[in-house]
Amino acid sequence: MQRSPDWRTTRHLTLSASRRSAVALCGLILFCLLAAPASARYNQQVQDTVPGQDQANPWLDELNNDVGITQKLGDTLPTALPFVDEQGETVTLDQFLQTGRPIILNLGYNRCPSVCGLVLGHLVQNVGETGLDLGEDYLILNVSIDPGETPEHSRERRDEVKQMMAQAGAEFDPEGWRFLTAEPATIQSLTQTTGYGYIYLPAQNEFGHPAALVLLTGDGQISRYLTGTTYDGKTLRLSLVEASEGKVGNLLDAAFLTCFRWDSEANNYTATAKFIMMTGGVVTIVAITGGVFMLFAYERRRQQLLVQTDEPDESPQTDA
Repeated sequence: MQRSPDWRTTRHLTLSASRRSAVALCGLILFCLLAAPASARYNQQVQDTVPGQDQANPWLDELNNDVGITQKLGDTLPTALPFVDEQGETVTLDQFLQTGRPIILNLGYNRCPSVCGLVLGHLVQNVGETGLDLGEDYLILNVSIDPGETPEHSRERRDEVKQMMAQAGAEFDPEGWRFLTAEPATIQSLTQTTGYGYIYLPAQNEFGHPAALVLLTGDGQISRYLTGTTYDGKTLRLSLVEASEGKVGNLLDAAFLTCFRWDSEANNYTATAKFIMMTGGVVTIVAITGGVFMLFAYERRRQQLLVQTDEPDESPQTDA
């Protein structure tokens, strides 16, 4: 006569298997959580090196010593520098400054045949995705590094941007996005203060310059650099929220910025160690609770089977 299963033995084996499953589940979740930020950063770095993902300056390889960004976070721009606006009127930077309203400073030049158009196109796309109001929540200042450009060039570029905004389904505010030109001394002072390295190439009659946005606080202080064209609308929004010192954005933005910090190498936000530890703790508690629940569910099911079959815990012994 075949011996029926010993419930004490099967219970012990099942309980052990359940515990092992719970521990394994905990370990897997924690591993994925810790690996995610590193993986995201690695993917970002790979993306930055893939041809076609970002458009580099065509002269950058030859001009590494002269073209690029030297970040000067926390420095304040000279607000009294004179510029010329689209209508030929003289304006100064302090006329655009307003506490709590950040500024996106886009250095380049209107007749640029390559990089500037890409930077503008990417900026237009992401402006429409920030969810913030151009002109009210923040300003954009396009400043030409070409002293030979005039207000006419500024108006032509403004019309191009207006058309691009319309195609992107975003509203263009002529008071929120300004186009300025300047004399050589002003350009030199502004680029030196922002760490914006560029060079004029006489043979091509063009400028070699980096692709970067400089974010300023409402007081004219440098808050953030967004380099290349790998950032997205969410990154731009959060950078503006930080530059505004909480004057724009919402509680979700504030919560995100509490748990994530800016990584200048990845050109993106990454989770802080504190956030990873807190999240790991929560996940661990949830996993352990789930494991305990599974054990109780198993025990309850076992008791139900015992009642249904009306079998004792000890199986009957057969006669020799």
